[in-house]
Amino acid sequence: MVRRFLKGQNLEQVGRTDDAIVLYEEAVESRFDSTGPYDRLIALYGERAQHREVARVAEAALANVHTHDDKRAWYELMRDEAVKAANRVPQAAPRDRG
Repeated sequence: MVRRFLKGQNLEQVGRTDDAIVLYEEAVESRFDSTGPYDRLIALYGERAQHREVARVAEAALANVHTHDDKRAWYELMRDEAVKAANRVPQAAPRDRG
């Protein structure tokens, strides 16, 4: 999993962000116990205003990564801010075709 994370970083550096996200997501799905892929996904999804994804990844980090209290607090903050931001975004409504 470490190699896949490092490959994801390389892909991200050369502008292949979507491919990097796939590799980072694989690490999250496997419950990788390192902050790297979680941090990168939070940053990338945050840049794209994909708030629900930020909240999901931060929650996964809280469940899977054994880290210091300050880092756990940061994941909690990222999750909470993403949930608030997602709730502020208006939900799409069907168009009235009448």
